[in-house]
Amino acid sequence: MSGANPEAAGTEDSGSGPNLAAFLLTVAGVTVAFITVFVFSFPGIIGRFFAGAVIAVTIITLVVGMVLDLLGYFGNQQKILTQPTPDTATGVPESVRKKPNRPLPKRINFDQEIETLREYFDGELPPQMDSFLTEYMQLKTSTSNRKVKAGSLRAALNPIQTLVAGDEEMEELVTDIGDQLFSYIKADPVDNIVVTEHAFYRDGHQYPVEELQAENARIKATVHNQGESAKAEVAVQFKNTDDVPVKTAYLPVGNLVPEARKDLNTNVYVPSLATSASVFVIRATQDTEVLSMWSIKIRVTLWLGQLKHVAY
Repeated sequence: MSGANPEAAGTEDSGSGPNLAAFLLTVAGVTVAFITVFVFSFPGIIGRFFAGAVIAVTIITLVVGMVLDLLGYFGNQQKILTQPTPDTATGVPESVRKKPNRPLPKRINFDQEIETLREYFDGELPPQMDSFLTEYMQLKTSTSNRKVKAGSLRAALNPIQTLVAGDEEMEELVTDIGDQLFSYIKADPVDNIVVTEHAFYRDGHQYPVEELQAENARIKATVHNQGESAKAEVAVQFKNTDDVPVKTAYLPVGNLVPEARKDLNTNVYVPSLATSASVFVIRATQDTEVLSMWSIKIRVTLWLGQLKHVAY
């Protein structure tokens, strides 16, 4: 019917859902039945004890029911049908649009690309993009099974590729989205963690590696996680003049959440043959030692014990 309310078409009355009156009647019926059974089956103090236990459980159940009623669990509710109605302003289904966003790696953040597509379609995204928008918002609002959701999002690109066929610029944009999703799905989480900057210091002043040979220098580095949460450590690989590694030091980083940055500032020994150093991220290993204050205290205690033993 042409005069039907479009909003009403997207919902239905769930009259068969939870109802407070039915809940109370059920509780009352079960209570009476149990009390009757216990009183006539166990005369005397035992029957009264069981009857009292039933009444206590009934009171607790009624309290739970009142709490559920206050939370809106009972009564007429509306549920969204299989095909949600997109919001006309954003082109995103209302049920998905209201969910809070969680950290999303920049490499699979396509907000700007979606805006470009909106401009291409004169400010209104076509219905063929509804599936892509729904999958994308689910990807943004969840941190679990994101690679699976990224695969579904990549599959939802097919109708969009058909829509922009013939426009070289838009075809390249959609293809780039697919490529970014594919590389994200195939990549190890640690591959998305990078060292954005690093330098070596002595007494607060920066020096090249060759001027710090056979010294305990200080390294300062910044690590940036451009992907999902992962545990990692930074490897500092010193090389000689022939570019052959002579020593590798490992610096624990710990767990990094998406888009997190962490600054490292610690001492590292520079070998006497080192002339350069490569600094990169690797997967954290369980045997990598983290020098906490507790471990340092244990070391000092053991060292003093050895000295005392030698002295005696």
